Amino acid sequence: MAFDDDFEIYNIMQINELEIQNEINITNEVRRVMKQEDPFAFSEQQFIGTYRLSKVLVQKLTDELSPFMSSPSTIAGLSIQRKLLTALRFFASGSYQQDIGEHRGAAVSQASVSRCITEVANALNVPEILNKYIHFPSTIDELKEVRLGFYEKFGIPGVVGVIDGTHIAIVPPKSDEPIYPEHVYINRKG
Repeated sequence: MAFDDDFEIYNIMQINELEIQNEINITNEVRRVMKQEDPFAFSEQQFIGTYRLSKVLVQKLTDELSPFMSSPSTIAGLSIQRKLLTALRFFASGSYQQDIGEHRGAAVSQASVSRCITEVANALNVPEILNKYIHFPSTIDELKEVRLGFYEKFGIPGVVGVIDGTHIAIVPPKSDEPIYPEHVYINRKG
């Protein structure tokens, strides 16, 4: 009787071991399917279309952000450059994190995408980086200079800064048309 119990326990342990090995094989298979391509092998046009920055600028940004980001702690960890590229892909497309992770240049999980975005955003917000690239006019002369620059370059008066916007000129109809009064064409967004 004891022999039968021992044999049954042995069989259960063997089945359990096979199930664990099967799960490991499935995980390894998924990792093979999610193999990342080298984004720097993309043409310059593809690279800019994907990340909105040139290869040279991405390398420069990687060098600048490296002191403020954590290096991979294991051989399988994401490099700083890969974290940056993953975050840039998200910033460039605004797509869902899972879609970003499944992109051929990233090949990471949604959770990893989320961590990459957070780490890169935090590095970009370090005062040494932030103050280098974002500067608001602090004197009247600086304000005038910025306003003049926008007017000379784009013909838009009174602008002192923009944040990711597109200005579309809307030409109002003739003022004597009663069905299209001029006040309908006023920008109320500020």
